[in-house]
Amino acid sequence: MPHRDSSVRYWPDGGMAAYPEAPTNLQVLRASTLLNSLTEDQISDLGGVSHMAYAERAETIWINGSDVDFFGVVGIGFVKMTRSTAAGHDVTTELMGPGQVFGLLGALEGSGCPQTAKAVCNTWYLKVPKRRFFDVYRENLVLKEALVRRTTTRLRSSYEMIARMSTGKVDQRIAAILFMVAESYGTEDGKTIRINVPLTRQDIAEMAGTTVESTIRVMSAWQKKKWIETESRTISILNPDSLAELI
Repeated sequence: MPHRDSSVRYWPDGGMAAYPEAPTNLQVLRASTLLNSLTEDQISDLGGVSHMAYAERAETIWINGSDVDFFGVVGIGFVKMTRSTAAGHDVTTELMGPGQVFGLLGALEGSGCPQTAKAVCNTWYLKVPKRRFFDVYRENLVLKEALVRRTTTRLRSSYEMIARMSTGKVDQRIAAILFMVAESYGTEDGKTIRINVPLTRQDIAEMAGTTVESTIRVMSAWQKKKWIETESRTISILNPDSLAELI
């Protein structure tokens, strides 16, 4: 499915509508925690050659092994990275949200994309051309060091997530997803952790590799136990210790 131009809004059936307006190229680049070491000239240069793309819920951006000429930076929404197990099941290894980069390591190695990238929800992301980025990367020592640190952390987290998502029960996988999102997008108030992004049961089910019905059943049980609280698609973890014991 072709990615859609950011100057036009579409309904899922193809008609035009008022989707949330796409951020600008420069806004997305400046919000990136990895790319914030770039100079303003470098950001302006990359912003001028990049372009915004739109992916609908569950749309595949690329599949494992693909050779694409760009990497992505999430503007609005979420992208999940998945790997296939020996049994043929897709497991979520990472969740990339606003400001986070995906597909960069494969771009630098020239080995193709090591994981499949799929939109969790309706998502705007910036497509940054690899060739132009290489010129910036070679000149920026701070960026190189930041990428090494980030890669080490991500590999460790990915291995842990693969183990949890491929062998855990449904409630364990859902708990792992909530903590994964909270790690990047949560704020603490005492023992309560509030996840500051809207997540539907469908979003959580897709990331956890289970059904919406199972997700509703598990989370309803947690609400009755006062482990979590949901309000307007916002989730708060009220009892992180009990939830963590599951995983």
